[in-house]
Amino acid sequence: MPRAQQKRGRRAEKKAQTEGEPKRKFDDAPEEPVAKRMKSSDDADANVIYDHNADYVPLDMEIQPFEQQEEGEQKGPDDNGDMPFFGLLDTDEQEYFSRAGEMLEANEFEDAEQKHLFIESVYREANGKELKIACSQGCSRLMEKLISMSDVRQIRRIFSKFIVIAARLFFINAAPAVMQKTSKAQAKKDEEDGEQEPELSLAEMFMSVIKELEGNWGYLLTERFASHTIRVLLLVLAGEPVDVDSNDSIVASRAKERLKLSTANTQIENTEDKESTAPKKRSVPESFEPALKKIMNDMVSGLDDVYLRALATHAVGNPVLQVMLTLELSHFGKSSAKDPKSILRRLLPDENVEEGTESANFIRGLLYDPVGSRLVETMVRHMPGKVFKNLYKNNLRERIGSLARNQTAGYVVLKTLERLGKDDLKDAMDLIIPEVPGLIERFRLIVPRTLIERCVIRNVDTKPFAKALKDAFDQDPAARIRQMLRLDVTPEEVPQYNEDQEMQDAGYEGHNEHKKKPTSTHSSEKLHGSLFAQTLLSVPGPLSDLVYSGLLALSSETIIQLAQESTSSRVLQQAMKSKTSTTQFRRQFVPRFQGHLAELAQNNSGSHVVDCLWDATKDIFFVKERMAQELVANEMLLRDSFIGRAVWRNWSMDLYKRRRGEWVGRAKGLDQQPSWTEGQGERPKSKIELARERYAVAQGIQDVRKAATDEQAAAAAEN
Repeated sequence: MPRAQQKRGRRAEKKAQTEGEPKRKFDDAPEEPVAKRMKSSDDADANVIYDHNADYVPLDMEIQPFEQQEEGEQKGPDDNGDMPFFGLLDTDEQEYFSRAGEMLEANEFEDAEQKHLFIESVYREANGKELKIACSQGCSRLMEKLISMSDVRQIRRIFSKFIVIAARLFFINAAPAVMQKTSKAQAKKDEEDGEQEPELSLAEMFMSVIKELEGNWGYLLTERFASHTIRVLLLVLAGEPVDVDSNDSIVASRAKERLKLSTANTQIENTEDKESTAPKKRSVPESFEPALKKIMNDMVSGLDDVYLRALATHAVGNPVLQVMLTLELSHFGKSSAKDPKSILRRLLPDENVEEGTESANFIRGLLYDPVGSRLVETMVRHMPGKVFKNLYKNNLRERIGSLARNQTAGYVVLKTLERLGKDDLKDAMDLIIPEVPGLIERFRLIVPRTLIERCVIRNVDTKPFAKALKDAFDQDPAARIRQMLRLDVTPEEVPQYNEDQEMQDAGYEGHNEHKKKPTSTHSSEKLHGSLFAQTLLSVPGPLSDLVYSGLLALSSETIIQLAQESTSSRVLQQAMKSKTSTTQFRRQFVPRFQGHLAELAQNNSGSHVVDCLWDATKDIFFVKERMAQELVANEMLLRDSFIGRAVWRNWSMDLYKRRRGEWVGRAKGLDQQPSWTEGQGERPKSKIELARERYAVAQGIQDVRKAATDEQAAAAAEN
């Protein structure tokens, strides 16, 4: 008797177990994108004790609910643990949008027009399903890519669909276009296509979002998802650049994935200054200024000073507090710090931040806190000069050496060094010099590197610091450079140090529940060593000699090994092209690469070193000619490699083979680009253009002679 058909696997068992049970409630959810609002708790206790590890800080104010919808009261995520649900995509839709996301990720379009047409088709397919896509686990990334590649018209249209639940992504991508309008031609085209233009402008949509969130700032301030939105909203209202790719950005967390915004929006791109990569402040509507003031006032007015200071060590509230403090001191002017109700004065109420005062104890507690120290960095960077000098004199100057030794407080030291004048910087260097051996032992090079950079800018003598570094490193030049670049240290040998002991040595007895031991990696130490060596090479005198002498002491095999590593190869490049590099050094160092050029030219990092050798041999032509001969001998290997072809082109090897005389002139720097390339003169004429001019002149002379002969003949005939 044949067996009945049965499905195999755990999914089939689970389905059999749940068969007959009622369906989940969201299976019958309405298709309309109706957002659920959060409902306030009637028994909320305002006197909740602050928990250092809580998700948010309980504020000393009533947490007001979102406005209830007209359709009836909706339950929020706090009631049943359910998040707003807008329906599910069917199988065909899921597959289509997944493939669309893959195509946008690959970015293999022939031109911008084809890419724009594809984005338009995706928008048409997504019409009415925007909220489903945004909440879909597999397709939400498509929505992020789609918006980042949209133009002003598309952003306005999709912003109107999300305006009730406006998300952080729209603030970032809509910020550049907030003052722009859709062209009449595009609006007419949309009408012909049957697409309705949103009634509200982007600026009006932003104001609608503010109205939607009004009365809930206290809750959103410390909500781990909403806080990102609040930060971006504040920056957009202030017209400040919203740069999520910057390492110094406080918009997104460091764990946030950075999307490459290869936008197809020509309208936005044309308004940006392509020559400058630094983010610039944007013009915003006049209505944004009072809205920004009101939001910042509503956020902190209901908080007493105790809870405001509690935000300084709160992992979610601290970044928002940084943004508000930055805007208060930079956007509204440093004079706002004199207001007793300002954020800075509420955090530091004492006129003189002397030892033993409430403000001094508050600052001292934040210095060693991994979260609170970031707020101190913001204060040091933006506070008025008079307040900074007071803070530095009474709290930082005498302790700057011990602070530099600590991994967390060291970042505050960096911001402090950037604001010190010449005399104060020299005194700070004298206090940090005794700590140099400990810093080198722990391989914490960021403070010494920043100190050297600031000394160069302020024209402070660095010879005492160079002597301290020489004594701290190994006395053998070869061992010193290997120690600096971490060549002899394996990942297992990277030491771990106890920060608690360091804080006790620095006189800090408080206990930080957040504190964790550092988790330095071998690769990060190599990176810091490379950056430190490059900084030394930029300073003439004893500091650069520490690196130059070490490089000359290394063997050729070690040099080739360094050239093929991404971090250490930059040190070799800097050593050959830096202004401190001498001809005598290059004469001894450059020949080490001969015999290995083909190997390096096919390596990703080594190819940059080979390219750098072209400029490094500008005053030693015979070495450059030998290297060119070596490249020609390995021509087939280089042409078979993508990286090798780039080296072949950068060395002008085709010119070397066909017109050796022109290559020699280029190699010696005799055919430098004339001034006409910089707009300072006219382009010189080529030989064929000169020949054409001579021909035209000769032809003109013949025409003149012929005309004269004809005139004479006509005159003779008349006579």
